[in-house]
Amino acid sequence: MHEVRVTVPEGKSQDVARIALEVGIRQASVYRVYVHGPNREMEVVSAETSTPTAKLFIDALLSTTWLNLAECSISARELRAVLSSDPISEITYPRVEPTVDVLADLWQLSHLTSSYVGRAVAAAILLAYGMAEDSAISIVVAALFMPFLSQVLAVSFGLWSRDAGLAKKGVAAICVSTVACVAAGALVGLLHGGSLLFSGFKGPLVSFAISSVIGVAAGLAIADDAGRRYLIGVAAAVQFAVFPVWLGFNLVQGPLDPHLAAERLGAFAVNLITIAGTAALVYAVTGMSARDAEQLRKKIAI
Repeated sequence: MHEVRVTVPEGKSQDVARIALEVGIRQASVYRVYVHGPNREMEVVSAETSTPTAKLFIDALLSTTWLNLAECSISARELRAVLSSDPISEITYPRVEPTVDVLADLWQLSHLTSSYVGRAVAAAILLAYGMAEDSAISIVVAALFMPFLSQVLAVSFGLWSRDAGLAKKGVAAICVSTVACVAAGALVGLLHGGSLLFSGFKGPLVSFAISSVIGVAAGLAIADDAGRRYLIGVAAAVQFAVFPVWLGFNLVQGPLDPHLAAERLGAFAVNLITIAGTAALVYAVTGMSARDAEQLRKKIAI
């Protein structure tokens, strides 16, 4: 369920409300506000509706020629409950998320801030310790906040929707997470002194199969507002992070078997490519549109 709020110059609210009714929204509220900055009266159209109808509404707005985001704004919010004349079976239907929600969420999760680096390093150290001791609890706890899955999805969505900026952001974030894992593995390897007890590594073929399932689940989770992406992220983080942690640990423990290293790094690459590829396939199958994302970017660039 979503509330879509559209702020437009005076006289445009009737056009927005008409579009809302045309896509199936039963009622839309209109009220006047004073906006500082432009220092003028504007009108706000607010509509509360199901997730798929919110997507239709936003897509219809973005397809118009008169909507200029230099003087208008659109915001979308997830709602916990809506009590109205709409049947609850219809208004709670969770698919498909508005493209603007997905795009903004992935951009936000891929910014390289100090907190991002802090989470990556802390999770990597905990994961490295868990692998050294073969502690399932430490590994799972580390995977809960290890930043990897959303950043891979950012690359996937960016390439699929031809958003080079988002794809580059995702790649940069993945590189930071990977470096953090290698460094954490090396640090724990120096301090721990013993061998790495974790032995749950999978070869490239098995990694491909597991990552295909994770990619499908992740793509489905991002396409509707009932998905629990953070739970899928636990499985994905383990799929990704154990390999660079192993590399860092063995670089300081030595000697590094080149054939084994090639196999482990190959499995790491397979995981990245497979999850990104299968997620992109799910975007298309679930009804998300690359054209909508491209149209949105053009509106934002105005």
